[in-house]
Amino acid sequence: MPRKMKNNETGSIVEVHKHICTRGFWEFYIIDNKVDSDIREAVVMGSVVERGDVCMSEIKPFIITQSSNLTGVMPAPGWEWVK
Repeated sequence: MPRKMKNNETGSIVEVHKHICTRGFWEFYIIDNKVDSDIREAVVMGSVVERGDVCMSEIKPFIITQSSNLTGVMPAPGWEWVK
């Protein structure tokens, strides 16, 4: 089930559909619902937190966890979960 996440600085709200963590401990909060697309929009938490496009086939070999159940997932730094 999607969950809404708000940027504390800008106030922008996105709907997160999936959370992915890779071996390098980068986290991807997938914010579009294009299931059949290789390019997905996400909030990415790496060395910085930014919003942009992610090529799913490029990160696939490095994924260690992924879930659409976001109840136990912390929001990205500088963001918060909202109703």
